[in-house]
Amino acid sequence: MLRNKQKKAFENFYDSARNNDILEPKTTLMLHLASAMALGCHP
Repeated sequence: MLRNKQKKAFENFYDSARNNDILEPKTTLMLHLASAMALGCHP
């Protein structure tokens, strides 16, 4: 799994992408999928 420093950086990125008022919902969904796939969680 990820080291604490990497895990915290990913969590910060994920939270900022999830809780935004700028990106469209479709773009937010694509970021979620890309993040999951980057960690090896393929749908």
